[in-house]
Amino acid sequence: MIVEWIRHRLTPAPRALRDMGYLRELIAIDARRRRHRRAWAPHLRAAQSMILDCAAHLDRWDQVVVVGAAQTADVPLDLLALLFRRVVLVDLMFLPAVRIAAMRMAPVALEPCDVTGVVEAVRTLPRGAPLPAPRPAIPDMAHADLVISCNVLSQLPLLPCRWLERRHGLDPVALEPFRRRLIADHLRVLSAAPCPVCLITDTERQVVVAGQPVEAVDLLHGIDPDVEGDAWWWAIAPRPEEAWTHDVRHRVIAGWLRGFSTPDDDASVADLGPERRPVDGRSHGGG
Repeated sequence: MIVEWIRHRLTPAPRALRDMGYLRELIAIDARRRRHRRAWAPHLRAAQSMILDCAAHLDRWDQVVVVGAAQTADVPLDLLALLFRRVVLVDLMFLPAVRIAAMRMAPVALEPCDVTGVVEAVRTLPRGAPLPAPRPAIPDMAHADLVISCNVLSQLPLLPCRWLERRHGLDPVALEPFRRRLIADHLRVLSAAPCPVCLITDTERQVVVAGQPVEAVDLLHGIDPDVEGDAWWWAIAPRPEEAWTHDVRHRVIAGWLRGFSTPDDDASVADLGPERRPVDGRSHGGG
């Protein structure tokens, strides 16, 4: 915790992103990856392998755009820089190690960007005002030969909604349509790309006790991406990261984005909140 505090103090970041917790979360995720290097390794290898497999199927390697590249632990950056003339990394901010790597690799360009278009609007929202409309965008997508959304989709609503809960007193259940909108709009932008799209995202969180899942949460809030590729389990929080009594794992899907679906009657399910349900011990994913 002391090391994380020092990194938080020393890492350059806009004040607005510090206030909303983006820098804290970025450093915390990186610290967790370091603590559980062995447990995370299969997930990181699988993500990198899927990116390279998608890149290998292209017939043109001029430009690739990677969304969710603040850390690049799950991105084979050095190989992409050899394969593509230009590699565009997109995220709200980047760890210093990524900035240094970008300076050392001529093809790599950093594009700080809020792909939801709501972060600043949420931060400055007057109390009692309507929620801002998302304005999703991905820079440099129009000229890309491949777009990769890497382990970012489920994260898009987290900090904006946490801010609205804490600063505006909004009920988490009432924010469920807003969460779905942020996730669905990112998928809409990806689906409109003029090139193939590789989507890597976690879709479900499971609490595991004695090797058996006892609770599951839908991380995409009813949005269902159609992905042609692979799936695996990510040991994101082995004991005792969250508790001595259980492990936490996430189901990850990865591959070509073919489309997505939303709940048939979004209005009727918008107030249900994240789906929590008991589960049996049967796996329903790859890995």
